Amino acid sequence: MSSLYARGNAIIPFTPSASQQDKEGYLVDLAGNTATISSSTSVPAKGVILEGQDTTGVSSIGILGGLAAPVRLRAGGTIAKGAEVQQKNDGTVITDAGTGARLIVAIALEAAVSGQLFDAVTHTPIARS
Repeated sequence: MSSLYARGNAIIPFTPSASQQDKEGYLVDLAGNTATISSSTSVPAKGVILEGQDTTGVSSIGILGGLAAPVRLRAGGTIAKGAEVQQKNDGTVITDAGTGARLIVAIALEAAVSGQLFDAVTHTPIARS
């Protein structure tokens, strides 16, 4: 194995901009050393909260496109097993609408309803229109 291979997963600690307790599975934007819940459907999220903390701690953030294994995402609507999922404007994800400008971030490995965590294979956000 190459000595350039540093780690198996891109999981990095970031300071939460607001409490991220109970926010596992939410998509985040990253700036400096701070993670903020994503609030856009058009600006690609950078990561997902794997373990959220209060502002006095650090959250574990998985970088989209740098995770070797499935993670759990938070459903913002009904998710179909096997469906591509897109960013929603509150950090959650929904089943790909199939039309319009959107960012695809993962493939669902199981079905879910709004508010549930579900297993998904993530990738770097892909813009579709």
